[in-house]
Amino acid sequence: MALGARIAMASAGLFAAAAPARAQSSFASATSMSWDGVLTGIFLGLLLFSLVYNGVFYRLLRERFLIWQSARTLSYFALVLALSPLAMGPWLTPDSFARQVWICIFFDLSVVVSGPFLRRYLEPGTVGPRIRRLLGWPPMLILATTPAMLIADCPPAYMALRNMLLLAMLGLCAAAVIMALRRGSRTARYQAAAWSGIGGVYGVSLFHDIVLGRPFDAFLFLLFPALGLEVMLTALGILDRLVRLRRERQEARAQAEAMRIIAHTDPLTGLPNRRAIEESFNGDPPVAIALVDLDHFKAINDHHGHDVGDRVIFAAGVALGSGTALAARVGGEEFALLFRGPAVAVATEAERLRQRIGAYVKQMVPLLERPVTASMGLVHIGRGTSFGAAMKSADINLYAAKESGRDRVVFIEAA
Repeated sequence: MALGARIAMASAGLFAAAAPARAQSSFASATSMSWDGVLTGIFLGLLLFSLVYNGVFYRLLRERFLIWQSARTLSYFALVLALSPLAMGPWLTPDSFARQVWICIFFDLSVVVSGPFLRRYLEPGTVGPRIRRLLGWPPMLILATTPAMLIADCPPAYMALRNMLLLAMLGLCAAAVIMALRRGSRTARYQAAAWSGIGGVYGVSLFHDIVLGRPFDAFLFLLFPALGLEVMLTALGILDRLVRLRRERQEARAQAEAMRIIAHTDPLTGLPNRRAIEESFNGDPPVAIALVDLDHFKAINDHHGHDVGDRVIFAAGVALGSGTALAARVGGEEFALLFRGPAVAVATEAERLRQRIGAYVKQMVPLLERPVTASMGLVHIGRGTSFGAAMKSADINLYAAKESGRDRVVFIEAA
């Protein structure tokens, strides 16, 4: 007997056996309900909750497996409606052929979309590439055999093809979950528990169809609790998966931010590096830029060693970073300053910062015999001036400061 007919007959028996109960509300005294209606309503409500649940999380995380799970839930919803005694118009009465077509289509759809769902749902790397490919679109072949369930005298070869595809789908999903379990997948644990009931019901039904040659009479009675268990446990598994995905994304963002900071920070002074100051320049053009170079720094390294030289550079960085300008280390003993604010105050602030270098080095590196001085090239930035052009102008002025005796600022009004 075709599956649609068997399910329709079983559903009729199930709902006929349910004892009716009279509604107690005064405004519905003529209304009666039965336990099958109550249980069907509860299950439909559970499915609707699952759809809302998936939709909310999809808006937050945009994970594609939530779309496939929603498709499975909609298939279950349509299947439960068709199996219920609800009147669905003159063309979809409980014993109509159209109702059987509805049942068979949505039953097969609920099986078919399980493959793509599992493919997206299980963590990357927990399923082999071959099985992952097979979980994609090949399960759609099952829909080509759906008419076999509606043909009274279905050709044996056609039915055998359907049974083979269903068994292959069942085995493929089981293999994917088992492989993921062996590789430590938390998601697979939830899904194995969720599918244990429904997989058992489908397996026994196929055993009756293929081996015993007779329908599994308890199929419908066991299908509903199995579906309810599957929906609830899958929802728990999805919640666990989404929590871990969100944590992983937060960790990835934090790591990316840390890497960005590292990539834009000078490791010795803690100041921004050339890349960072160029981005700052392009994002918010300053009114002036300066290049600062420590005078006779090679002599410090030669006489006191690179460790002392590093301490001098660090102290110079602290001095330049103590003002209102954005300071950055752009070379060995070379620094850059971006000035924002009133242009008339730039020259005074630049000289103040330059003189601080000697004072900070004297305090932080007291073993030096001679004071450390610095030369500075300063320029105002014209509208539309590029970072490269501004740095070149500042470098020309820095060279002029070095050539004119060091320990001074050379400043021009425009770049």
